[in-house]
Amino acid sequence: MKSVFSDFLFKFLVIGSAGTGKSCLLHQFIEGKFKAESNHTIGVEFGSKIVNVGGKSVKLQIWDTAGQERFRSVTRSYYRGAAGALLVYDLTSRDSYNALGNWLGDARSLASPNIIILCVGTRKIWRMNDK
Repeated sequence: MKSVFSDFLFKFLVIGSAGTGKSCLLHQFIEGKFKAESNHTIGVEFGSKIVNVGGKSVKLQIWDTAGQERFRSVTRSYYRGAAGALLVYDLTSRDSYNALGNWLGDARSLASPNIIILCVGTRKIWRMNDK
């Protein structure tokens, strides 16, 4: 798919359980800045970035989905047409790891059949004054 300012346009999802760092990953990629804390996403947040790949300009539309179960029916509608997904879990959370199968199933059944999925493990950095 070609857009006005790039040679290619790809829809990309960031999916996984709540509190795994999806929004922080998106912020780091788009803004190039580390964000230690983030509020839970409500519904879906959007970001975009143009990257150069092999001399071609590629625009990534990145959809950061809420991980809470109550938003699942809303966020599932954003899977359609996605070319790729980051499947995110917290390395210190067995629950987020155990939920990977459900997120992977959603991506495979709701996105494009040829979706490329990367699994990413994150970890929150705890400071002495964290509760």
